[in-house]
Amino acid sequence: MPTTANLWEVLCRDLEAERQTAKAEQYQDIVRKFLGAARQVLRPDSPRLCDAIEIAGDVHQAAGQWQEAALNFKDALEKSQQFGPAPSTARLAAKLALVLDRLGETGEARGFYETALSLYESMRDHSQHAMLLNQLGALCKGQGDMDAAEKYYLRAMEVAGRLHGDNHPETAAAANNLGVAYIETRDFVKAENLHMQALAIREKCYGAMHPEVAQSMANLAVVYHAMGNPQKARAFYVGALKTFKCFRDGNDPEVQTVQANYDALLQLTEKSGS
Repeated sequence: MPTTANLWEVLCRDLEAERQTAKAEQYQDIVRKFLGAARQVLRPDSPRLCDAIEIAGDVHQAAGQWQEAALNFKDALEKSQQFGPAPSTARLAAKLALVLDRLGETGEARGFYETALSLYESMRDHSQHAMLLNQLGALCKGQGDMDAAEKYYLRAMEVAGRLHGDNHPETAAAANNLGVAYIETRDFVKAENLHMQALAIREKCYGAMHPEVAQSMANLAVVYHAMGNPQKARAFYVGALKTFKCFRDGNDPEVQTVQANYDALLQLTEKSGS
């Protein structure tokens, strides 16, 4: 009688063989067939069946089939919880949170983000904390809960700094995100300090010519624009556009936003004569 390990090996080999010769648009049908076979030959309480369901969720997520991915991740998470706290349980909670967030089901997503953080914490694994905290901050900001967003972004900065040091892209990302939140609450002094910090880190990590450097410059331009300092705003808008256009064309939404902000600044300064 074949063991679970042998059955799993056959399933995975067959899946990979079909994917090797298939077109991308066929992957979802292939993984549905794979999952159907897994449900037939693996025990319902098998960790390998949990793995098969997660693989299906990954494929559907990659294809933008968020609803089907959510159903897979929920199913896999419920099965994974039967085996007690494990890396797979935390991972699945995080994946489910991201998909639910993408679907706009923010209340449920927030709960699964917190679950994932708690599970990783129980395993003393902080490798995903900064990413999850940044996602939670963005979710709360989208909900208009700026106090919670600030709390999560500050925790993300602290965790990233502790794990990677002060000059790391994850630290810069958290500083950038918190700076954007402060722009929205019109706390421009805090926003300026954070975007300056993010810019300095990104320049150290990537050099002067990089899209993330341009993003920080664009955010600083918005800060100075709002603070009524057109000279500084203009310099940062020009620098951001110059850098962005080395990597993206003029139809890129972020480039268009920066260009529109710069054009608005030019119109304002022309009217005021400054």
